[in-house]
Amino acid sequence: MTTKQAIFDAIEQLPEQHLKDVLQYVQQLARTQKSPASNPPTQSSDRLADFIGAVSHGSLAANLDDELYGG
Repeated sequence: MTTKQAIFDAIEQLPEQHLKDVLQYVQQLARTQKSPASNPPTQSSDRLADFIGAVSHGSLAANLDDELYGG
């Protein structure tokens, strides 16, 4: 018996109110699968990953205290 068939068999035993709960849960799972958050970003679409190593080209915070605190 497949998992899908076992789910169908179990659902057949539930009262109507529980069926509504099951439907809401399954719909939530489907929405979660479709959301971009559930799909890991590719390197080209991950801005932070693209930025990594950028500070190796110079000192990003050089003389920052003067700008922040006035000196």
